[in-house]
Amino acid sequence: MMKGIDAVKYILKNLGCIHPFRLSRILALAEIAFYRDYGERMTDIIYKEGPGAFYIEGLKELVEKNSCFARQEGDPERGKKGCLEYICQLDVEIEGKYQRYLDEAIAEAGSLNDMELNEAVVNDSLFRKLLEE
Repeated sequence: MMKGIDAVKYILKNLGCIHPFRLSRILALAEIAFYRDYGERMTDIIYKEGPGAFYIEGLKELVEKNSCFARQEGDPERGKKGCLEYICQLDVEIEGKYQRYLDEAIAEAGSLNDMELNEAVVNDSLFRKLLEE
């Protein structure tokens, strides 16, 4: 199992500044695919169900404690969402079997808007497994 923080760093380093909503969905896509193939979780991330959505427990605190994460504020009046980025050199090497799932999730998410991305995750039959673990 890989550390969730390493998966977060990898995704942000590859995609640049993205909204935490997209980040959580990309991580969940990778987790679901990994679970489908291996029957176990890929990371130690804790997913929590909220009203009409889900989120990563502790992500906000994790980001605030680490100076390698930068948060860009959005401007709702201009339709600009805030985003999160990893601004340091990637300080971890992702094992090949994990990297494959992260790369595939990044690629899949690239062709989906936010609603489609969310549906791809929450409508998957294995999504509930992420909330149970």
